Amino acid sequence: MKRPASLIVGILLLIMACAQLCRFLLKVHVVAAGFVVPVWLSAIAAVVLAALGIWLLKERSGN
Repeated sequence: MKRPASLIVGILLLIMACAQLCRFLLKVHVVAAGFVVPVWLSAIAAVVLAALGIWLLKERSGN
């Protein structure tokens, strides 16, 4: 049985990966509680989130 929650989470992970990639490419500065989050960290986050999203969607399809 296919689980709809895994599809939703996989898609959300890919959307978050796209958002992190856009932040990296557009060099948007983010400050959280007075700490400047480095832009290069978004590149790593984009790769990790995309890998997790693809992994989840592949597992869901049964391949």
